Amino acid sequence: MRTGKKWAISFVCLFITILIAVGAFMVIVDPYFHYHKPLENIGYILDNERYQNNGIVKHFDYDAIITGSSMTECFKTSDLDALFGVNSIKVPFSGGSYKEVNDNLKVATEYNPNIKMVVRCLDAMRFFDDKDYLDYSDYPTYLYDDKLINDVSYLYNKQILLVALQNVIGFNKQGKIELSFDDYANWNNHYTFGIESINANYKRDTIVPAEEMIPITEEDYATIDANIEQNVIALAKEHPEIDFYIYISPYSIYCMDYWYQLGELERRLLAERHIIELLLPYENIHVFSFNTAYDTVCNPDNYRDVAHHSGAVNTQILQWMREGKYRLTYDNYEAYCEEEWNFYMNYDYDSLFE
Repeated sequence: MRTGKKWAISFVCLFITILIAVGAFMVIVDPYFHYHKPLENIGYILDNERYQNNGIVKHFDYDAIITGSSMTECFKTSDLDALFGVNSIKVPFSGGSYKEVNDNLKVATEYNPNIKMVVRCLDAMRFFDDKDYLDYSDYPTYLYDDKLINDVSYLYNKQILLVALQNVIGFNKQGKIELSFDDYANWNNHYTFGIESINANYKRDTIVPAEEMIPITEEDYATIDANIEQNVIALAKEHPEIDFYIYISPYSIYCMDYWYQLGELERRLLAERHIIELLLPYENIHVFSFNTAYDTVCNPDNYRDVAHHSGAVNTQILQWMREGKYRLTYDNYEAYCEEEWNFYMNYDYDSLFE
């Protein structure tokens, strides 16, 4: 009996020792930056937005942020840094709602008092989302709160442990791997662009065209008001020291055709106009929309599908922002909206498919 009791005690002690060792290893390596910024002698890799973005905004050194949906994944922070003289990070959320993006920005402002610039895309696909909409049910919430008990899911997660081991092995085999926000989530080199790629993703002949345009409703306006106020304007009001460069995602002419066929185009254009009017009163919000940059949005070579443009367009957007081109103000937004309306509501979309 004594031998069995000693064996049991030894096993428990060994098990506890292993738990402590694994937990300590995870805290030290910290592949998702939950506890600290990257260590100099570890080969970290940026490759998991919803697991790493929270830690990035908490612990990295920066004074500017690029964020938004997948439309922002091909931005290069080196472009923003060179154009505006900042030290930026990129924290995109593929498919992210306005709330998800804004929640991460709020964490950033809580942890970093040095932020002076935010470049943010308002994805037009999200115009009519509820203010509290989140697209993911399996969210790693244990990385997004300050409850230590939740960290068990991080410290003793087999998949994350493998990532941590890969970080260490990667350093030992290859030397230090430089973290690159230019490359983080950047899919530009993994796709082809042009009319063939668009046609492979957009089957116009499967759409039953609407007989007339769907009108925008008062309920739509109320939904937009709540979403923009909570997830865009509120943070800008709380932080007048931060300049928010906010732009509407420039979808291709083929997306405009898609909305036109569905009878959605009028509703979408009116929603954009309303959002612009909501944002204009705030001096630290710089509003941009590029739908009248026709050489860009009407050129299929810039797109891999009806919505997603190439990294070259992301670079162009930052250059336009630096030059103040396509910026909307009280003096010019009505003319912009009228030009946009006349162009897209009267476009000969059939000619795109001849």
